[in-house]
Amino acid sequence: MRLFALCHRVPYPPDKGEKIRAWHLLRHLAESAEVHLFATADPPEDTAHAGFLGTKFASVTLDPIHLAVRKVASLALAATPLPLTLPSFFSPKVALSLRAAARRSPPDAVLIESSAMAPYLLALPGVPAVVDFVDVDSEKWASYAQRLEGPGRLVYGREAWTLRHVERWLARRCRSSVVTTEREAESLRAIAPGADVQVVRNGVDTEFFRPDPAAAREDTVVFFGAMSYEANVDAVVWFHDEVLPILRRRRPDLRFVIAGSKPAPAVQALAAKPGVVVTGFVEDIRPVVRQAAVCVAPLRIARGVQNKVLEALAMGVPVVATPAAAAGIDGRTGDEMRVADGAGPFAVSVETLLDDPAQRAALADAGRRFVEARYAWQPQAARLFELLRAAAR
Repeated sequence: MRLFALCHRVPYPPDKGEKIRAWHLLRHLAESAEVHLFATADPPEDTAHAGFLGTKFASVTLDPIHLAVRKVASLALAATPLPLTLPSFFSPKVALSLRAAARRSPPDAVLIESSAMAPYLLALPGVPAVVDFVDVDSEKWASYAQRLEGPGRLVYGREAWTLRHVERWLARRCRSSVVTTEREAESLRAIAPGADVQVVRNGVDTEFFRPDPAAAREDTVVFFGAMSYEANVDAVVWFHDEVLPILRRRRPDLRFVIAGSKPAPAVQALAAKPGVVVTGFVEDIRPVVRQAAVCVAPLRIARGVQNKVLEALAMGVPVVATPAAAAGIDGRTGDEMRVADGAGPFAVSVETLLDDPAQRAALADAGRRFVEARYAWQPQAARLFELLRAAAR
């Protein structure tokens, strides 16, 4: 089967949510199909990986973009019914390459990674398609709007409304629509009644993210993720301001490590606070996470599956998460991680684990077993492959 895969970010290196998912699904698809990759490169330096990707896929077309410039330019759409985010990832070069490749040898099917790539379908009329929404982005924008006042509330509310129309069109245009959880599927079915909506869960590389029995468990809690992402910024600021003071009543020396690339100004400001470490980009996140006694996921805005939670569980590090961060992880029994809502209960859950090494060890073992049983990548890629085959037929 000949497949075109359209990604709004180069799926390598797999160092953030959507890139992790795209990389693992596509590399497994490439074992069973001829996959041609088309992507915009944000950040532009990701084009340096074209050579490596060329060893994995039948062909690779990348076009670097400067997303900050694109976002400013998109303001020209404010008076139209189009989402401001939609043109940010559109590349005439990629669109022309798609048309040329389709003329030379039409694909059996096309995989669209995220609604941001919807405009490219106009270059492939009649080609069967499957869209991997990952999460329902319009719901995320609506969540942002609810938390803001003034102009920000209007901007995010507008984006949610306009993007919902694009999601409806895209879900109906494609043979199947894929999301990461049943919760996201219910949202998309409400937006696009009659569309074929399927769940393909996120996964975790359990060989790469393994426990390290020799790691020293320091009196430290850790959060890791892309620290320019608004939901992550909100999470660490809330944890620092509301939860950490409670914990430090008994543990004045407790450290809070925030690990991840491109920390936003609000995160950088936390680095000046006592006992807070902001690492910025780290080449290998595993040693940073494994040395912590507890990994926290205090997200108040979250859609789909949080890869950071799965990775921490796979590394055998106990996790305390908010209901929003845990909601997308299917099949939980309550033994794999702690879930707490509100600053007080969250602090109690963390403190209980800090006080009890035996409970931490039991939770770590249960979390690792859970990930191994439910979140391997290969079965998810196999499910996606069958949806693409059905579309091609």
